[in-house]
Amino acid sequence: MNYAKWIFLIFMAFLLQTQFSFFRSPLTFTVVLAYYFALKSLPRQAYSGGYFGSGAEIKSAAFGAFIGLLEDILSGSVVGPNFFSKGLIGFISVVAFTEVVFKWTPVLGIITIVLFTALDGIIVAGMRFLFTAIHINVVAAAQIIFIQALVNIPAGIILKPKKFRLTD
Repeated sequence: MNYAKWIFLIFMAFLLQTQFSFFRSPLTFTVVLAYYFALKSLPRQAYSGGYFGSGAEIKSAAFGAFIGLLEDILSGSVVGPNFFSKGLIGFISVVAFTEVVFKWTPVLGIITIVLFTALDGIIVAGMRFLFTAIHINVVAAAQIIFIQALVNIPAGIILKPKKFRLTD
């Protein structure tokens, strides 16, 4: 893959995420970036010999974990919550769209990006609550996660795997 493209996308995701907010809620474009990398690293042919084996799962999980580690380091908080959540999102994205589990459709893309955004918010807030002395208002956290999911919906429609079929 083109390293310059991915470095640029990582830089832009962090830049947009830190400079803009939507209804005073922080944005999570790094979730979209981990999801996008996973979709782009899917194998072009389905393997009949087994579910895994292309190495895309490991590459996507490592890329997501790298993004999460950068986010943890830049946030100045405890290292680990974003590392874990983005790595998990990278792994699950590849596993979910191998055509063994789901075939990609725009509606499924929306549902997936909303669930991944919610999963990221829950994991990060939960781990920070457990491992630091931060007290979290559950209602405010739910509102922020909801707004982040709404902002990420267009990415669920636009981003698609290299090879996909809407019908057989």
